[in-house]
Amino acid sequence: MRKLTMLLLPSLLLFAATAAVPQVPPPPAQTPAPTQPFPYNSTDGRFGVTFPGGTVKQDTEQVSLQGSDSSTLYEFWVELDGGNVSYMVMYNDYPSNYANDGAANVLGRTRDGAVKGKTLTSDVAIDLNGVPGRAFTCHDDKWNYSVHQFLNGKRLYQLIVVSNTDHPATATDEFMNSFRIM
Repeated sequence: MRKLTMLLLPSLLLFAATAAVPQVPPPPAQTPAPTQPFPYNSTDGRFGVTFPGGTVKQDTEQVSLQGSDSSTLYEFWVELDGGNVSYMVMYNDYPSNYANDGAANVLGRTRDGAVKGKTLTSDVAIDLNGVPGRAFTCHDDKWNYSVHQFLNGKRLYQLIVVSNTDHPATATDEFMNSFRIM
């Protein structure tokens, strides 16, 4: 019996040592704070939309049109999922001598410019309470794009959801369907 105890003693000591040390569970995996949808209204832009979360960033830039014409592009967006998903609203006002060949032609040209170098996967005419628009999707090797655009007089509104192919956007329909022109 003593011989058996001597053989088992190292195992018993190891068991006693591990049993005496409190077991600390591993820390929980860090999860990002949940995003909460929130309404956003632009008085100057005359639009409202519900962003799916995040902090709204804003910027403006001058864009060249045909000839010597230019327009100021106003941009509003949130980035989610570590910058892998963006929800954007942009608008610009065309000069009086521009975009006079009908909404369908103007929206077709802006779509063509947006999908250059990408694969167009869907394209349909839409409207928002009588304001003519287009809805289209496209992709390239890394990004997916969902776009709704509306031409209200000389103002072009564009809603764009961009998502990395490995990080799909989960609130595209809710975002697009929340848009309203005021």
